[in-house]
Amino acid sequence: MGTYFKLQTDITELKSQQEAQSRVNEIRLKVLEEQVALLQEQMKEVTINRTK
Repeated sequence: MGTYFKLQTDITELKSQQEAQSRVNEIRLKVLEEQVALLQEQMKEVTINRTK
């Protein structure tokens, strides 16, 4: 029975780690999306300034 409870604990820990990693990945994705939007805006400004 000890092995069963150890496995249950391990599974619970893995789920928690996966959930935490998922949240971290979501935050990273949001940061990257914001950076892409900023770079796109900067590219628009550069393009506009070149055509003047």
